[in-house]
Amino acid sequence: MQRLKESQEALTLIYNAYNEVTPNPLAPLDIDDEDGLKKLLNTVMNRESISHIQNKKTLKESTELRSSIADVLLLLDGCDIKEIKAAMRKATAATAAATEAEK
Repeated sequence: MQRLKESQEALTLIYNAYNEVTPNPLAPLDIDDEDGLKKLLNTVMNRESISHIQNKKTLKESTELRSSIADVLLLLDGCDIKEIKAAMRKATAATAAATEAEK
């Protein structure tokens, strides 16, 4: 699946960027290990929470990393959120056009 490969590549780039700016780099990344990615997501979310409490802000890379991990996990489960959102936008546009035509 092309989207999965693209998302995994993006995750790797964001992961490396995160490790460059964080004081405590994360363990090596295995982009095909679903359980490892879930643990990584929990770790990133915990770090975000702690950072927000201590510093009243989070790293931009942390938010991007969290989003990228979630995207890869969904794709590994066979769910393409971008495809679903595109279909929803298309359906909403069609409904709006039909409603406008009825007026």
